Amino acid sequence: MEIIDKQFAALQQHFPLARRTPMSNGAVLVEIPEFDLPEGWSIAKGTVIFLLPPGYPSAQPDCFWLEPGPVRLVDGGAPTASNDANPVPGGEPRGTWFSWHLQSWNPNRDNMLTYVNVIAQRLNPAR
Repeated sequence: MEIIDKQFAALQQHFPLARRTPMSNGAVLVEIPEFDLPEGWSIAKGTVIFLLPPGYPSAQPDCFWLEPGPVRLVDGGAPTASNDANPVPGGEPRGTWFSWHLQSWNPNRDNMLTYVNVIAQRLNPAR
């Protein structure tokens, strides 16, 4: 858990309101409230949610959620590769789930902040 502690402290340098919750399956739920969204979304700020899977950082994070949902594009359309009914594993549906997968992950280089940057790139531009 030491590496998660260090990476989470670094994440909080950029997102002081970030919080984490250990889950019974060994994953860690990370939430970043007040996450600024670029123009084109139905909300200006939201909470980004993602999981650190058991085995992290060797096991890479995958997908994310954005709440409050349903999150839509400004024109009312649903975001590409998203779903409002896909729950956080071990929990209830929360906001809008984005099927977004890393192309590469190096546990010696990448970290939680790397993943949040990937999420930010997915959200800009809104699509």
